[in-house]
Amino acid sequence: MLEGGGMRCAFTVGVLDYFLDQDIEFPYVATASAGALIGSSYIAKQRDRNTKLLDAIGRNQEAISIKRLLQKKELFSMDFIFDKLANHEFPLEFQSFSQANSKFIIGTTDINTGKPVFFDTFHKQQDLSAIIRASCSLPVLAPSVEYNGRQLIDGGVSDPIPITPLIEKGLKKHVVVLTRNEGYVKKPTKLNWFFKRFFKDKPELIKLLRNRHLLYNETMKTLRAMEQRNEVFIIQPEKPLDASRIEKSHHKLEALYHQGYQEAERKHQALQNFLQSEKKPSAYINENISS
Repeated sequence: MLEGGGMRCAFTVGVLDYFLDQDIEFPYVATASAGALIGSSYIAKQRDRNTKLLDAIGRNQEAISIKRLLQKKELFSMDFIFDKLANHEFPLEFQSFSQANSKFIIGTTDINTGKPVFFDTFHKQQDLSAIIRASCSLPVLAPSVEYNGRQLIDGGVSDPIPITPLIEKGLKKHVVVLTRNEGYVKKPTKLNWFFKRFFKDKPELIKLLRNRHLLYNETMKTLRAMEQRNEVFIIQPEKPLDASRIEKSHHKLEALYHQGYQEAERKHQALQNFLQSEKKPSAYINENISS
């Protein structure tokens, strides 16, 4: 389980690279939001793809632009990130992804019903790319993605930490990687008035956005209870990360990466003990850019 926060996912990339270096695999990897992008690299075992993607996003002035947000209602340049970078400059090795031992689950949100929609079958690379982009499309900050007759957006909106599909598969052990420090409590949004105007014809989405903090905080309580029962192993920063969701500082992103790698290394033995107590643990990747 990997929690993002936009460019703060550099912490998560460090954890995943440590997993790859140690040949740590999971039968299932569930994701939401930006975790779908970096999680796909982990599944395909493309060791340096995520760092290259983050570096390119951070260095390009057009990748994250307030000016574009005002003009085109798009903070992140979705075409640049998910087409030029993810599909062309640093393409996913789809054959390796498809032949991986791990099953990949991506969470999205139906913008009209407000319900979570999960995908775990990707016959073509184009399908995978579309679903990843949909899961990363923040409401207001990016347009929704039409796929199979649905208008889909950020999976973290309807299910910030979608552990439910893994539990429904009968899995008893889960590895969760968070980018929020222990004790973090999500606060209510101050933009309810804006959401009511912007999504005036989508009452279910408005309700979701209004109550996101409640859903997130309740989910964290559930995870902590599962941790006490030895059903969840959590890797997270000891202190709040020194970076914003739109962080572009190369030095800060590099520091976050090393922090994630070192934290995973520090907890290696405890993780091994946890994994050995159950044959089929799962990993959940939660990359919620807007958290």
